Amino acid sequence: MEESDRLLDIGAEAYRQGDYRKAKKYYEESAKLGNTQAACNLGYIYEYGRTGEKNHEKAFDWFKKSADNNNANAAYKVGDAYFYGDGVPRNDSLAFQYYSQASSIARSSNGRDDDIKSDIYYRIALCLHVGRGVDQNDLLALRYINEAEYYSYCDRFKKKFMWQSIAKRIEKLRSEILRNLQSY
Repeated sequence: MEESDRLLDIGAEAYRQGDYRKAKKYYEESAKLGNTQAACNLGYIYEYGRTGEKNHEKAFDWFKKSADNNNANAAYKVGDAYFYGDGVPRNDSLAFQYYSQASSIARSSNGRDDDIKSDIYYRIALCLHVGRGVDQNDLLALRYINEAEYYSYCDRFKKKFMWQSIAKRIEKLRSEILRNLQSY
């Protein structure tokens, strides 16, 4: 495991420096040794076309491989693929299933996945609010959007990359949910 973590770290440093080809090479080596975060990072390389080849199918394959090995970040990205139909046919039930899996993994990660909880809980709240992949339930959606909001505040204090974007989406969805609940 130490070698895969070492390779992951080299890849991550190369990624931060913008050397995506080098990052991809080290992520591939680390993933071959079973590192789920390296597999997830390869998904991001393909999803955003960091090495020139934007490929939703390859991104999905790497995210799925990592999600199947209990990586919360990858699980919510697989959920996104099914939610939006990126690289796979749209499937709301599978999207919600993977978002729920991501939530379960993140809750048991002893704080390791706190930086993605606002993203995960937002997605679950959205599904519950609009009834995609699950029965529409604004009371339960409110519970999840409140959790998302809490972690969004944590993101702000930790200066998470692009925290403002998810914070705005959380605020908007929370208002919609409350508006619906008040109309009952």
